Amino acid sequence: MKAILGKLRPSKRLVVILAAAFGVSAASGAAAVYVGRDALMERISKPAISGLECTLVRTLKLGHHGQRWVRMHIKTDRADGEARMRTALRVVGALSKAEKADLYQVVVLDAAGSEERAGVRGAAIGAQVLFAPGPQSVPGMDAPFRASYNDGKANSAGFFHGSTVDLSVGDIRDMMAGMDDRSPCIDPNAVAVEGAAAPEAETQEHKVESAEAPAGH
Repeated sequence: MKAILGKLRPSKRLVVILAAAFGVSAASGAAAVYVGRDALMERISKPAISGLECTLVRTLKLGHHGQRWVRMHIKTDRADGEARMRTALRVVGALSKAEKADLYQVVVLDAAGSEERAGVRGAAIGAQVLFAPGPQSVPGMDAPFRASYNDGKANSAGFFHGSTVDLSVGDIRDMMAGMDDRSPCIDPNAVAVEGAAAPEAETQEHKVESAEAPAGH
């Protein structure tokens, strides 16, 4: 046995060569770990192409002068302005496939904000999109899309106090073109409201027109 072990004992020169080889390999492995971590952090820091996970608050389905308008209120948790905008665009796309309407509106609120209908206005709105497949037939719409978001972060009460950023049609097209996810929001307990009565329609008409203005104004 000792004779066999003696034959297997490496020379000093071989030990030095193996040590050097393992040292280079370890250094390369460590470098790969750092590069991988940097790449991961960079990817995490970039906004999600298709926006973020969101929760449905309510869906309002309204009749107005022979047209059908669908409004959706959704919430995201501590999202930045661009992520909110991407989320709204993704959801309005999903909504337009699920519901047939003349006008679609998606309003993004912060998770900490109020869920009361009366509170969905001004600084409570983090982003919003209006989409009209036939804009010429919808008052106030001169293009298929109108979209804006607040570039500030929500405070503890869910209000945004940043500046309003209005997107051009080109900006909207670029954001939607790269989306690889078309999923709607999580729907824990959807509240659907049909508003066919004339008084309700007139009230909602005013709210939609107000919502077309930049958030917070």
